[in-house]
Amino acid sequence: MKKRLIRHTLYWLVVLLFLTLFFGQNWENPLLAFYFSSLLLPIVIGTTYFFNSYLVPRYLFTGKYVAFALYLGYMIVISLYLEMLVVIFSFVVIANYKMETMSIMSSSILILGMTLYLIVFITSFIRLVVQIRKKTQQIESLQHDKQRNKKSVLTIRSNRKNHQLPLQDLLYIESLDDHVKVVMSGTELIVREKITRLALRLPDQFMRIHRSFVINEEKIGAFTTTHVVVQKTSLPIGRTYKKEVLSKLKRRDQKRAPETGMGVSI
Repeated sequence: MKKRLIRHTLYWLVVLLFLTLFFGQNWENPLLAFYFSSLLLPIVIGTTYFFNSYLVPRYLFTGKYVAFALYLGYMIVISLYLEMLVVIFSFVVIANYKMETMSIMSSSILILGMTLYLIVFITSFIRLVVQIRKKTQQIESLQHDKQRNKKSVLTIRSNRKNHQLPLQDLLYIESLDDHVKVVMSGTELIVREKITRLALRLPDQFMRIHRSFVINEEKIGAFTTTHVVVQKTSLPIGRTYKKEVLSKLKRRDQKRAPETGMGVSI
């Protein structure tokens, strides 16, 4: 939220600079152009957010084209009216009734309107590009998760050999500095790999409960607020992961309770 606010603030500062340079190139005093642009900026911001955050998602994206066109017309009339009020105020207060101080061209309704809606549509285009990029990243992430969850084996290298480990037999993974211990049903393997990187290759049934442990959720026999039990082995729940782990385990038990008539309580 804070980063978003900073990005928006920087963006509108750039817009203010653009307006100042645009109107100030024909003005007698560039400082007066800055004052005029500062008065104009709230109208530009309000129109831009109203168009992009209200009109487009509520009417255009939902297929209400008549209502969209109607409200768009209202928005144009109101925004241009407010712009002309800024022009009159600036001419009276800032320019002190001196025509040579403010360029007539810069105060024309056509130039003001074109400038305003140029900013509106550029902002809309930027938002569209950002949203498309986010959607693409979400789709790629979902596809990656889908492929990962389809996996039935985990390929690891231990003792100079590649091992195909059935995920259903994997109990938990323990971090040992720059190595990890992969604990299976009846066997263990030492792998030269970081636990964080190894966890990224595992499907959703595996979860991180501690900086040193990743467990197979399906192998949990019982749990408390501080430990989980995996086939008689008690493993600690780290404080950093506690809230997420307990929440996930409670949801699991709530889903299983209607089927089995019972759940594991904490």
